[in-house]
Amino acid sequence: MSEALNTAVSAANNDFTKDVYWDLAANKAENAIISPLSLHVVLGLASFGAAGSTAEAMMKGLRIKHSETLLKDYKGIIDQLSKSPELKIANKIYFAQDVKLNPTYQTQAVENFYSDLDKADFSQAQVAAKQINDWVSNHTNDKIKNLIDPSSLTPDTKLVLINAIHFKGKWATPFKPESTKDGAFFLDETNSVQVPMMHIKESFYMYEETGDDGFKMLELPYGSKEEQRFSMHIFLPNKRAGLAALEKKFFQTNESFAEKFGNIVKSTYSSEVDVTLPKFKIESTWEMNDLCKHLGMEVAFSNNADFSLMTENKMPLQISKVVQKAFIEVNEEGTEAAAATVCRIRLKRSLVHYEKPPPLQFKADHPYLLVISYKRSNLVFVATVNSFSGQKSFAEQDISPAEKVQKTEL
Repeated sequence: MSEALNTAVSAANNDFTKDVYWDLAANKAENAIISPLSLHVVLGLASFGAAGSTAEAMMKGLRIKHSETLLKDYKGIIDQLSKSPELKIANKIYFAQDVKLNPTYQTQAVENFYSDLDKADFSQAQVAAKQINDWVSNHTNDKIKNLIDPSSLTPDTKLVLINAIHFKGKWATPFKPESTKDGAFFLDETNSVQVPMMHIKESFYMYEETGDDGFKMLELPYGSKEEQRFSMHIFLPNKRAGLAALEKKFFQTNESFAEKFGNIVKSTYSSEVDVTLPKFKIESTWEMNDLCKHLGMEVAFSNNADFSLMTENKMPLQISKVVQKAFIEVNEEGTEAAAATVCRIRLKRSLVHYEKPPPLQFKADHPYLLVISYKRSNLVFVATVNSFSGQKSFAEQDISPAEKVQKTEL
């Protein structure tokens, strides 16, 4: 694989991922999907309209140390990721009829974030919400719908900043639909549910730590063997109820998750692996105001906020709401994932050669963590698969065996 992105923004996003995941998803019983990158980009777009202590707080929250090349770094990461056929990134700024954007901020948004600009009449909440939601749906292959609730838009709303990410990757070696069969997924040490389990035996990169607190990591690459930019990395605890301990090991240490992740990837070895992996679909909605405040951006939400660089007449603005919706579906063909993050701004108020051994076993039949990364380094999505409540097994679906195979070919 070719070199990963090595910029202040990519390093900051990887560091940022650790805090975002721990705040939102760790120690939760339900499934979760988050795109820290989507949040990082939209808050980065907002940060260039901030001044003084607000700008400092935004940079600190984004885990960015001062960099003169910051705008070029954002441009570079969006440029590079957008070259991949699997991933599309889009940014948009909607602004009220009475807002005139500061020409410098407008130039930065368009040239470095590739942001589209459009006016919206926020006093017509239903119309404005449909305008925004249609754009988001169009840029996420209809996977993210109703990101904006009309009730959240008021005449005080002056700008809405949006980032949308859509990923669709085909496995380098796809699973065969006819090999998918019902199997047990353990919710804890003893309780299980029957879910469709995909199966493949192929050469993959693996990593393993033994012991009760250990885990296995399997890398499933996307794309052709000649050009593999993206991979899914599945971290499977050795114990059925080991996910919470694994999360603590990864996200509650002095070592950054990105460093730990990088060291694990470098230590992988290629081997024939007998893989069992459930099909799944996860949708998450995150209210992110508290997260942003925990990251150190409290001032941006207060009456002391200074976003005077956004508008020509230095409107007194503050962030009122940050929301993300994210989606992921994994099946025999590959993975589709999407995320959209909105930041609403309003007026202030109060490899080794050896004799071939038997295949290793990688049976993802209990809760696990997964990461989708670019070139085995830059983190785009992170998710946990904990449960399958509401998801039907093949046996529960009213379809014939022939239709079962057809149904898996999504």
